[in-house]
Amino acid sequence: MSRLSRFVVYGFSTTHAALTAEEILKAAGLSVVPIPAPARLGSVCGIALRVPFDLAQAADAALDAAQLTASGRFEIDDVVPDSR
Repeated sequence: MSRLSRFVVYGFSTTHAALTAEEILKAAGLSVVPIPAPARLGSVCGIALRVPFDLAQAADAALDAAQLTASGRFEIDDVVPDSR
C-alpha cells in the first residue's frame, strides 16, 4: 500500500550547493532524499532535496545556520510506500 505525504523540496543553483546542503541536513539528523529537480523550481541545477514537511522548519534552520540559501523552495504532496 501507499499513502500521500507532504514534503518540502529545495532547489539550488549548483550541484555543489545541493550536495553541501544534503550533507548539512544529514548531519543535523534530518531525513533528506535527493530527487531530480522539478521544472517548477525554474533555473536550478538538476538535483533537488526532498524533506518531510514536519522537518522543514528544522531544515530551514540548519541551512540558515550554515549560511546556505536555497534557490527555490516549495511544498509538494507525493505518494510514498507505507513502511511496515
